[in-house]
Amino acid sequence: MRLLIALTLALCSTGALTAEPRPDYSKLMVGSWYSECRMRPMRIRVFHADGRWGVRKYDDPRPEDIRGRRWRVEGDTLILRYPSDSGFETHTYKILAFTKDEFITDGDYPCTYTRVAQSH
Repeated sequence: MRLLIALTLALCSTGALTAEPRPDYSKLMVGSWYSECRMRPMRIRVFHADGRWGVRKYDDPRPEDIRGRRWRVEGDTLILRYPSDSGFETHTYKILAFTKDEFITDGDYPCTYTRVAQSH
């Protein structure tokens, strides 16, 4: 019995040591992303390291519109603040999946973000 308990504890502690740390979405998200959201036109969203974010039309070369937009990540939740008819609104979106080239959120509606390739 003691051997079984010792083996169980050893396996549990080994699993804890090899567990993957949660990715730092705040750092990984910085950059430009194509966003495709249900019932919304495709846009490019630009997440800045200082917490600002902007949006521009897919085919418009002008800089993104920021106008007070702010973003942050808490755990696996993306929090966006943006202008609305009544001032500003804040909405939360659960991050369902994240790779270096794509992430998917779900909240009021699902969105898929694909990283914009940087020209060199």
